[in-house]
Amino acid sequence: MKSTKIVIALLLFASAMTASAASLLNGLALEQQFNKDRYFVAVYSDQLADNTSTLLDSNVSRSLQIRVIEDRLSARRLRNQWMESIAINNPSDTLTGQANNMVTFANLFKGRLMSGDHLSIDYAPDTGVTSVSLNDIMLGMIEDREFFNTLLRAWVGPVPPSTEFRDSLMAAGEVDSGLLATYESLQPGAARVAQVAAMLDEQEAAKETTAVAAAPVAAAKPTLTANIPPPTLAAIGTAAVQKPAVQAAEPAAEEPATARAEPQAAAVAATPSSQPKPLKPTTTRRATPPAEEELEEEEEAPLTADMILARQIYHSMLLRHTFKHIRYPKRAQDRGQEGSVRLNVVIDSRGNVTSVTTVQESRYSSLNREALEAVERAGPYPATPAQLKMEEYRFSVPITFRLPD
Repeated sequence: MKSTKIVIALLLFASAMTASAASLLNGLALEQQFNKDRYFVAVYSDQLADNTSTLLDSNVSRSLQIRVIEDRLSARRLRNQWMESIAINNPSDTLTGQANNMVTFANLFKGRLMSGDHLSIDYAPDTGVTSVSLNDIMLGMIEDREFFNTLLRAWVGPVPPSTEFRDSLMAAGEVDSGLLATYESLQPGAARVAQVAAMLDEQEAAKETTAVAAAPVAAAKPTLTANIPPPTLAAIGTAAVQKPAVQAAEPAAEEPATARAEPQAAAVAATPSSQPKPLKPTTTRRATPPAEEELEEEEEAPLTADMILARQIYHSMLLRHTFKHIRYPKRAQDRGQEGSVRLNVVIDSRGNVTSVTTVQESRYSSLNREALEAVERAGPYPATPAQLKMEEYRFSVPITFRLPD
């Protein structure tokens, strides 16, 4: 059985590029964290587009592909980062409707991804099926016409990892040749393809054993018990910037020339007269985390639809709370300085900030400093919902400082 699957895997590997050739490369973005290249994200479509409405057309064949650069990349960390972006780029009714699909999708991510790995998510408009494969070995399928767009909005919605990241994916085929050459050079070796096939075979055998031992359980409709308001893009995304001759901010748009700190979708109020709160002394700033933290693969309770919804809604609440405390530094405005900053934040169960790590910096120290201080001013955060059962909660905060045209 195992040898047959390995042979099939090697045959699939030999024709790996054939499947991607059917679609056009719309855009290519590089994900960097702690000044290290981690992976590429590519969007393919049968119809090139420089706007989200066209790219989100469910009648068009499309594909998302992640190619891994790092030697070792935690699949679970990638999944959690993606799910955070899904939470803040989709309306609450979509999150609720896709909760069970998100459980299926999340459970496809196992172990570690390796340099050269291709994670592909392909959408077929004729069937509405989204298929997920690793190095052209099928991991699973989700039969829901809306699911692919739920994933895609994480990268091209109003709150992407950065506006530069989103713009790179919305390039309508105008891709940097240097990045493209590096992207295309990332290929899994035959041994890695065989390894993935063997791991999948072992997982299938384990599932069969579990299925025999377990009694049938009726699928329960997910419910939320936490007192958390549902996330809305309107709530996350709009706030007037108080500075002379400054317009109200619009989600994910180029900002007025004065002070709009846009945590992607969120433009944040910034009043020159407002006084900052004292910085929280418990917060630890680090430019890079210890290597052990990057490589750890902690044990995690089995995901449920209820848990995913609670995490997504709670994450949206934490971002809204942070965005209220961001101010565009006046000196940076006067000098025309713009940039994106991304932070990893850890809070305890009561919402106290215990550490802040800069994942991605802008070129300007004043913007980097303001992002850190905004998180410190925001503490304490809302307490962790009881059903998450976590002593500490980790989340990322993407912030873009953008001046108007």
